[in-house]
Amino acid sequence: MAYGLFFSFSVFLVPLVEEFGWSRGLTAGALSLSTVVQGLLAPVTGMLVDRVGPRRVVLGGVVLLGSAPLLNATVHAPWHLYLYTGVLGAIGLVGLGWVPMGVLLSQWFVERRGRAVGVAFSGMGVGVFVIGPLTQALVTAVGWRTASATLGAGALCLLLPLVWWGAREPGSRREERAAPGSGVERGQGTLRASVVPSRGGSPAPAPHPPLRHALRTRAFWALFLAYFFTPLAVFPVSAHQVAFAIDLGIEPLVAATVFGLMGLMSSLGRPGFGLAADRFGGPLSATVSFACTACGALALLALETSARTTWLGVYAILFGLGFGARGPIITAMASDLFGGRRFGAIYGVLNLGNGLGAALGPWFAGFVHDVTGSYRIAFVASVVFCVFGAGCFWATGRRAS
Repeated sequence: MAYGLFFSFSVFLVPLVEEFGWSRGLTAGALSLSTVVQGLLAPVTGMLVDRVGPRRVVLGGVVLLGSAPLLNATVHAPWHLYLYTGVLGAIGLVGLGWVPMGVLLSQWFVERRGRAVGVAFSGMGVGVFVIGPLTQALVTAVGWRTASATLGAGALCLLLPLVWWGAREPGSRREERAAPGSGVERGQGTLRASVVPSRGGSPAPAPHPPLRHALRTRAFWALFLAYFFTPLAVFPVSAHQVAFAIDLGIEPLVAATVFGLMGLMSSLGRPGFGLAADRFGGPLSATVSFACTACGALALLALETSARTTWLGVYAILFGLGFGARGPIITAMASDLFGGRRFGAIYGVLNLGNGLGAALGPWFAGFVHDVTGSYRIAFVASVVFCVFGAGCFWATGRRAS
């Protein structure tokens, strides 16, 4: 639900530009601001998760994220869109997104962590598959304002009870957090040591590396740059794919359906590449996923010279398989390298790289279109960023297992 709402911005982009006459760069800038805010708040969210637990953070994120589309229905100026989508929605999404969910999953799963994270995050793809076409159908039937309000209200009604029931820590973690005499030493508001399950299932001491230790390692910065280049490879395409297709004469509902199919394929790619990371290592799995992303972007670009809808299908399958696949791989690798009581803060800072890259991606593609009248340069650049991103995974010098 959360990421379906986030990526549905590409459907709203066209009616916003048509109604207000804003440039695509200015309009897509709201999505860029959203990713900046998400990136800046990710470390703060990680520290907050370490202190109060992921469940409270996720519940707060639901309220803010559901409120953003309701307020978007009242937009009349660019600053409204930037405030509601770029700030309020971003705060909600980071509270409901990768950091608290990644920490929660790392607490529940030790064996085959890459597979577990991939399966859980495959829900993002299902959300895009359902909400993308649903958004376009609502926009066509009742207008973009009513569509936005409907999505916001639906998110609140569905997510609040779901998160209240489901987003819980393992029992031992809750007991340790609540019991002052549990034998876990506390200092300056953080836990200095604890016992976690080993790979064989028996208790073993965990080192709990602090953030300052992680910042001194090559692996941390390699994963940080991998997170930075990944959205630069993905967002220029995903944020503008519907507008690109409509510009070429494809019906809006068809374009939105292809967008949804791409999301559905990602629900297969995330667990599939997560399984591959467990078996063959994170770098190889990430490289193959980047190859899917690059080939998908080139297939979409081929529509400019050959307007066959077959290219849309090729794009949806290939780009979809790679869409979001790197996040679970990074989560699993980071958990193996830096897991422990301080993982929330470390993972939050890693997500800062994702926020910075995602901030540039949508704006960059919109700017390129405004200047050149085409997305060609932006889509080719995404292929180049795929190469850079794959190289970063190999630079970690370690496989996720």
